[in-house]
Amino acid sequence: MNITENPIFLTQKRLTYRTGVLAAVLIAALIGLSLLSGLIAYLADPKALTFRSPQEAGKVFYGWVIGVEILVLILGGFSKISKVLADDRKAGLWDSNRLTPLKPAAIVAGYWLGSALREIYMGAVLAGIGLVIVVLAKLPVTLWLGTQILILSTTLFFGLLASLAGMAFQRPQSGIILLLPLFFLQTFSFAFPKFTIINFLLPIYGIVNLFQDPNQAANDYNDFRNWSDWPGIFALPVPPILLSLGLQFVMGLFLWRATVRKTANPFQPLLLRWEAIAIFALLVVVQQGLIWGIWHGRFPTVFASDHKFYERESLLPIVHGGTILVGVFILAFASPLPERVRVEALRTGSGNLRLVFSRSAVSLSLALIAVAAAMSLTHFIFSFKDRGYAWALAMGNLFVFLLMFSLLLEYCRLRFKRRSLGFVALWLFVLCILPFILAGVFSSEALAKLSFLAPGTVALTGTNSDDLIVPAYATAIHFGVVVLLFIGWQRQWKLLIAAPPLLPPAR
Repeated sequence: MNITENPIFLTQKRLTYRTGVLAAVLIAALIGLSLLSGLIAYLADPKALTFRSPQEAGKVFYGWVIGVEILVLILGGFSKISKVLADDRKAGLWDSNRLTPLKPAAIVAGYWLGSALREIYMGAVLAGIGLVIVVLAKLPVTLWLGTQILILSTTLFFGLLASLAGMAFQRPQSGIILLLPLFFLQTFSFAFPKFTIINFLLPIYGIVNLFQDPNQAANDYNDFRNWSDWPGIFALPVPPILLSLGLQFVMGLFLWRATVRKTANPFQPLLLRWEAIAIFALLVVVQQGLIWGIWHGRFPTVFASDHKFYERESLLPIVHGGTILVGVFILAFASPLPERVRVEALRTGSGNLRLVFSRSAVSLSLALIAVAAAMSLTHFIFSFKDRGYAWALAMGNLFVFLLMFSLLLEYCRLRFKRRSLGFVALWLFVLCILPFILAGVFSSEALAKLSFLAPGTVALTGTNSDDLIVPAYATAIHFGVVVLLFIGWQRQWKLLIAAPPLLPPAR
């Protein structure tokens, strides 16, 4: 079906026009024309503004246009799409659309491309003014074309993410949960621009790279903060714009599958198990590949001979923390509801825990751990004899943390039902954050190392084996907590499966 004939798209278009488009478009035009007038003023009187050349002035003003365009299209579009879908679900319109002869893909496309039409019009006006700025400043048109392609692809990617958020959460503002990992990890990405996957998934590096002068030589010492080079996947250089487009395309395919499946059957999980593993593997492989060229499999022995690598010891611990964070979110969205597993157990007549284990997030966490451990090992291939204990402790921490989270999530769902998320947050705070607070109160580093987040971070900072004694003991204590959680998890599942099935009330 043509998108212009899609009834969902046409409905969203009419609603957008009804609420008003002209004022928003005029605001975008005024912002863009203000920036354009600044460039024209400089070209008329170069001494009025402190720019070295028209090209430099054009890059500054066009950069502001891009910033406003990103805010409008990506953040504004995300909030609008997720809000429209959440509101339609609450009003029952989404369910009524599902009952029509429309295919699920057509319903998703209608909401995806029609809900944020006002923001798209504003972005189109800003893009047109940006083209005028590029031409007047005598900048290459490829700068405008490349940045607009990246903005368009990112807008479509976040639109799919917003569609999934609108289907998954009851409240519109709850969709921001999907953006939390991106913004949390983004705080560390500017220190290592070409070594963090967030800069390519968003894609900040590709846009900034297009603004760089290709003839400008990079400073060797500041190579880690250089935005002009191509990133490397396992030391193989890749054009940043292609890396961003490729990442967004593959991730977008998974998001599209999830939104269409959720539309066809709202009781389906957000992610199938193989999709969860594939997404996690994609992110981990690309991220580990981006930083592999720093050590070439000799982490961290190369620090001793090269000072510029020595100050980058924190990069691998940051990646380790990011891996844990991504694993937690994937496990949360791929974990099935207990009642769904119970119904399947009753239908198949299999009352043992083997079926539960195969469907629960616990077995999925083991698969994610295996993927992360294999990719992390690539940094220790040629230094495993000297630093293998650091890798083993870090992977032990990863194993304990993801296993702890999957058990805790399902235990709280089984034990506390609708109040489960609150108790999950409480126990994560106690096990991960509280030790750092107590360490600050009592000025004790040992207390900080009791956190579930600490052992892997300490192990990957390049410290010697004597400094890892406390983290090793902490990991053993954490494993004991996991064992206790497993016992409680097993007991709760047995109680749920053994409970008699609910019968309809007698008439």
